[in-house]
Amino acid sequence: MTLQDYFQALRGHWVVIIVLTLLGGGAAYGYSQLVDPEYRAEAQVMVIPTRGESTSELLQGSNYVQSLVQTYTLLVVSPTVLGPVIEEVGLDETPNRLARRVDVNVPLNTVVIEIGVTDADGETAQETANAIASELAVAVRDISPLGADEKPAVRIETISPARTPTVPISPNTRNNVALGAAGGLLLGVVYAVLRRRFATRIVSASSLGEITDVAVLGEIPEAADNQTLARVIRSQPDGRIAEAMRQVSASLRFVDVDKSRRVILVTSCSAQEGKSSVGLGLALTLAEGGRTVLFIEADLRRPSTARYTQLEGAVGLTTVLIGDVELDDAVQQWGRPGLDILTAGAQPPNPGQLLSSGELHKVVDDAREKYDYVIIDTAPVLSVSDALWLSTTADGTLFVVRAHRTKGTELARALSSLESTRTPVLGIVLNGIRGAAKSPYYTDERPRGLRPRLSRRGARG
Repeated sequence: MTLQDYFQALRGHWVVIIVLTLLGGGAAYGYSQLVDPEYRAEAQVMVIPTRGESTSELLQGSNYVQSLVQTYTLLVVSPTVLGPVIEEVGLDETPNRLARRVDVNVPLNTVVIEIGVTDADGETAQETANAIASELAVAVRDISPLGADEKPAVRIETISPARTPTVPISPNTRNNVALGAAGGLLLGVVYAVLRRRFATRIVSASSLGEITDVAVLGEIPEAADNQTLARVIRSQPDGRIAEAMRQVSASLRFVDVDKSRRVILVTSCSAQEGKSSVGLGLALTLAEGGRTVLFIEADLRRPSTARYTQLEGAVGLTTVLIGDVELDDAVQQWGRPGLDILTAGAQPPNPGQLLSSGELHKVVDDAREKYDYVIIDTAPVLSVSDALWLSTTADGTLFVVRAHRTKGTELARALSSLESTRTPVLGIVLNGIRGAAKSPYYTDERPRGLRPRLSRRGARG
């Protein structure tokens, strides 16, 4: 995956990333509220030699004390000290359990002992820490060797008694929320990347490049409010969808400059990918430049053009194929001058036989002589074999892929089927792009307060 792929993955799943981030932070906050708070109180004592009348005695006493400090840290958590503390404070636990809540630390190169006690109650933690400091002084006095004056050689002095803590050390709600949100964010990013990496559906032109070398002729933005592309192009001729379709028309002219691709077959992998809408949109844009265009609806199994265009659907391709009417009598003008539509007509019981007949070739050859371009809309490749039969009548095939719907495996199968024919695939149109780039140059992207003017023709559409 490229850097752009990662960026598109994050942009495509930004809602999931935000939701997981909020859920992570919220879960951490909830956990922090459910956990019982713990307070820590700390008392500091100093180990002091009792003899030191001369410099040499002070030095000897200091060295002696230094050697005993680490031993006294073990004495702090011993039953000798903690047993009396439990009785004094009134704790309901054993010395071993209390020792788990006591931490002892000696700062480097000092004779200071820091005694910390953790408890669910701040006052209990403070009382326990001070009691341990007092009992440590008693224990050291009892076990310390006596000097010539029958006094202990070492004594313990409290230099900083414990104070009642007001802020719990656990849980740290702020840190927990930050860590939870970070975890949710990371999970969202991983989800987005993995979805992009192992996605089975096509989402962008770059993912098409990983499946086939067929050129992408254009990317059509998704139409709002379930409108057809043809209707949007007519009502917003300067909108981004109309411009995207013009790009497809322009790209078609440069696909093969050595040959004239005038009869173009439009198909897709399966239903609901927008092939008919793209075909009608292409016909509209080709007719913009004064060209004559005939749109033939050859999808006789699920015809939809009459519904899209509000044209008469009873007379069409099928009535021409069976000889009831001539081509000139069956076509209907629609959209703009130069564009004629040949609807599917009455739905036949044998569409496959009609489409593979020689009469269809005659109709296409007749249309080729009368029109600059002929756009043939046919059934999806993977559904039926109609597209394979019709490909022999066309100069090239235009393949429509719908973003977030068409699977890569289906596209590979469909293109492989078309390779068996002699008709080349001119290119792919990626339809239904979500979040397409906006521009103030499009009339449907004007700033608020400016209303785009519709032409009379667009207003009627």
